[in-house]
Amino acid sequence: MRLRRKLHGLILEPLAGASARDYFVLFHIEPEFQIDMGVLERAYHTLLSQFHPDLFAGKPQVEQRVAAQLCADINSGFRVLSSEVLRAEYLLKRAGVDLAQAEKEGVGAAFLMTQIALRERLESADSAHPSERDALSVEIRDRYNASRDAFASAAEDERFKEAACYWQEMCYLSKLRDATRVRAA
Repeated sequence: MRLRRKLHGLILEPLAGASARDYFVLFHIEPEFQIDMGVLERAYHTLLSQFHPDLFAGKPQVEQRVAAQLCADINSGFRVLSSEVLRAEYLLKRAGVDLAQAEKEGVGAAFLMTQIALRERLESADSAHPSERDALSVEIRDRYNASRDAFASAAEDERFKEAACYWQEMCYLSKLRDATRVRAA
């Protein structure tokens, strides 16, 4: 049986068995890692234009609260789905992966050593020649992209334990990638 919520003329029809806060259902997007950002953005703006709390000023209190909660869910969902790292984490949680256990198991020692070496190189990059900083930035970006692509492949094939490891790599590497952007600015 489909759950239907009708508010202000829009009907949301989540899939059978889906939780009320399933962001893929909310935005009418297939639950996959690779998503079309244009589709997500259009759905986000459409939903906000229909459920923004300002539109419910003067309406009954219950409608105002529902609109405010739905707007919060819309904003939260957009934040999660528009970030590759958060989307990967969300997909793993949605698949029932115990992320705390996955983090205890960690990533391989070789990856950790590489990550530490990259961090040290980044810390000394301030005194390095701009071309060396640029090369480091490209190396970090390429490593992040490789982990991201490996996550996408593992998740698509429902190899979630492996996907969880790649998600952790994405977390580490995204922090390094962000740090290279800050230093370049």
